[in-house]
Amino acid sequence: MISRRALLGTGAATVAVAAGLGGAALGHRLDDLARSVGIEPHQEPDPADDRLIARVATDQNTLLAQVEAAAVKHPKLGLGPFVAISTAHAKAVGVSAVVPDIAPPPANRAKAVDELVAAYAAASKQRAADSVRAASPALVRVLASMSAGLAQCAHEIGGLR
Repeated sequence: MISRRALLGTGAATVAVAAGLGGAALGHRLDDLARSVGIEPHQEPDPADDRLIARVATDQNTLLAQVEAAAVKHPKLGLGPFVAISTAHAKAVGVSAVVPDIAPPPANRAKAVDELVAAYAAASKQRAADSVRAASPALVRVLASMSAGLAQCAHEIGGLR
């Protein structure tokens, strides 16, 4: 059977440790405390970033489906590099589980180009806005870079007219 002194000592030690952890949490020092005892903390992803990534993945996969469909319908446009860039963008944020349904590209080459330019320009603006909303610095960099790449694609595809 445990003695009263041992019980009170254990209780007091537990209260002291809890108070220390509470103080460290309030002072935002839990990571420092963990490092001091040999534990390397890691950041948990922001739930808002997870939702943002899921939406961006859907958007990028839709854009990829559009450029792939246009590349098949208009092989003389030479959209292979844009398919590769869009594939890399989709892989950067994750391939969505559902293949998006898209309208077939127009039979008219100029209209197909115009649709792609508009889709890339809209995606570029949306990724720029998304980069402002992201909490993770790494995600901000990916989205901003993606926005710049999409703007370049819109410009280059416009030159295919």
